[in-house]
Amino acid sequence: MKTIGIYPNIDNDTELLGTGHVIGALEGKARIIMPVDGKERVLSHLGTEMEARVEFVTCDVLFSRPDAVIVLGGDGTILEAARYAVAECKDGGEVMPLLGINLGRIGYMAELELDEVGLLDRLIDGDYTVEHRMMLEAEVNGEKMLALNEAVVGAASMFRIVEVELYCDGKLVNKYRADGLIASTPTGSTAYSMSAGGAVVDPRMDAIIITPICSHSLNATPLVFSAESEYSMKNVTAREDCLYLCLDGGKVVPITYGVDVKLRRSSRTVSLIRLKEGGFYDVLRRKMSDK
Repeated sequence: MKTIGIYPNIDNDTELLGTGHVIGALEGKARIIMPVDGKERVLSHLGTEMEARVEFVTCDVLFSRPDAVIVLGGDGTILEAARYAVAECKDGGEVMPLLGINLGRIGYMAELELDEVGLLDRLIDGDYTVEHRMMLEAEVNGEKMLALNEAVVGAASMFRIVEVELYCDGKLVNKYRADGLIASTPTGSTAYSMSAGGAVVDPRMDAIIITPICSHSLNATPLVFSAESEYSMKNVTAREDCLYLCLDGGKVVPITYGVDVKLRRSSRTVSLIRLKEGGFYDVLRRKMSDK
């Protein structure tokens, strides 16, 4: 019997009705494990009998022991789960595959909507494929960090123009005067980058998309680069104490004047489970229409 982890967003699924629905679809077909941090809330909303139906474990166990982890929430929850999965993957090992069930508004990264949990039988039967999504590695002053969606350089205030130089393999590409600069993966091309006017890129590709935010120059168009090169975004904004690097809307790192953010394709990837036949373009068409 397979072991399946469930990682719920209890802020989205406030009454845990979606979580209970997924537990019901899996019960008797797989061993179910969930994070111990949410145990009291699960027992409160779904009943104390859940203690006999679900094993509660720490996150390091949740993202290393099961055959797959089901993530209930929006893209932000999937990004959070991806960080755990990559962190718990030992060198040379396989990253825990994730299956997203959308409880958010758009959910480009999610495979299923809540009314499609009947398709979880395919997960139990092994009737699925796995997509491996590239990640960015950002390096600042020797510290290396990972992002699945994007790395953004900007000011502390959204009302301040910044100046950032972009280099590819050590050669200057352009100097941007803008509200910020986004470097995204193909997975992240449907997130902040798209909102800022960047290209939507098939997530199966290996590429890095550079998108200026509200540029103050007519020649600052979004650019799509090869993932084989190394890039850097250098802070040349003299009038600011420092700029900030934000990774996947979470981790924030200060970037002082003259310091650059080195960017390259990471050797790590995130594994997303696909149960349906439509693929990325079917998801894109439906989600764009939903908007």
